[in-house]
Amino acid sequence: MENLLNPDFGVMALTIVNFLLLVWLLHKFAWKGIIGALEKREKQIAQDKQAAAEARQEAQNIKEELDAKLKEISAEATAKMQEAVAAGNAQKEQILAESQRQAEHLLTQAKAQITAEKEKALQEVRKEIVSTALAAAVKIAQQQITEQTAAKAVDEVLQEVSKAGK
Repeated sequence: MENLLNPDFGVMALTIVNFLLLVWLLHKFAWKGIIGALEKREKQIAQDKQAAAEARQEAQNIKEELDAKLKEISAEATAKMQEAVAAGNAQKEQILAESQRQAEHLLTQAKAQITAEKEKALQEVRKEIVSTALAAAVKIAQQQITEQTAAKAVDEVLQEVSKAGK
């Protein structure tokens, strides 16, 4: 056990030779491949970073373009909505004007019809008055003309006229 704590220079020299031989073999056969793989991986990472930055920029450009189109569509929708409201108001005004014109036309027709009916009724009343007056004149002529009978006949005619007027 004591030998374990004392250094053995022969083993140490062989270990150093083995280590140097291993480094030389690694340098000769594996070092270039390992370094090449690391450099390739480093280039791939740099390319991926560049592609991600480009994709991020492209996404930002697309987002800005979509925002602009959305604003444009919103403005068009607002304009079309205002246009539809204006068209609706114009149509409403046109319908109201047409209704007003029709109402005035109907009112004019009704007034004309009322006037015609009034004239017709007045003509009938006039005819009735004339026929009543003629009847009274005939009665007066048939009776002896006295003041009492004339007054009585006039009263009868006035009663008949007032009845016909009602």
